[in-house]
Amino acid sequence: MSVIMDKELLVRVPSPLYAKVKRLCKNEYKSVSGLVRELLLEEVEESLKEEDLKIIVKERKNFYKGKGINWRKVKRG
Repeated sequence: MSVIMDKELLVRVPSPLYAKVKRLCKNEYKSVSGLVRELLLEEVEESLKEEDLKIIVKERKNFYKGKGINWRKVKRG
């Protein structure tokens, strides 16, 4: 799998919140960036409508059958 991380977010948070996030990441053996990516992904997935999820499931099945394009290997940026 080839994923290019070419976008960057600069997020300013209060020091006490950052300290809590650092402790959480240390306990879970993750980086702050990894935690933020996971939280963003969860938020996006939760915001999808049911019909969007059906399309994703259908196209994923087509991909596994050998049809379609592997979008994870498409290089952007």
